Amino acid sequence: MGFCEVRFTRRYDATPAEVWAALTDPESIARWLGPVPTSVRESEPERLLELDWLPPGDEPSVVRLEFSASEDGTRLVLDHRRINAAQGSVYSERWVNTLKRLDELLGGAR
Repeated sequence: MGFCEVRFTRRYDATPAEVWAALTDPESIARWLGPVPTSVRESEPERLLELDWLPPGDEPSVVRLEFSASEDGTRLVLDHRRINAAQGSVYSERWVNTLKRLDELLGGAR
């Protein structure tokens, strides 16, 4: 079985603290991410959140969200790696839709 990875980059007119809150506040998580079973692998507030991704019926994988302040807001990079290659396009489409909800929460992405 082979593995693949998907990567998305977003820029927000929000501070790293605001992005962090959107990513980690339980009420916010429910609105943009939904009830996906995860556990935190690594966390550095306002900079990094790495999760073990454990959806029922799929192989475990890893989601890493890195963000940094930029001149006009925050840059967010989402990497989802160790995805079963047969599921790569499915996960890519899921993340597009999931990130649209995060974009709405943060006032849109650029």
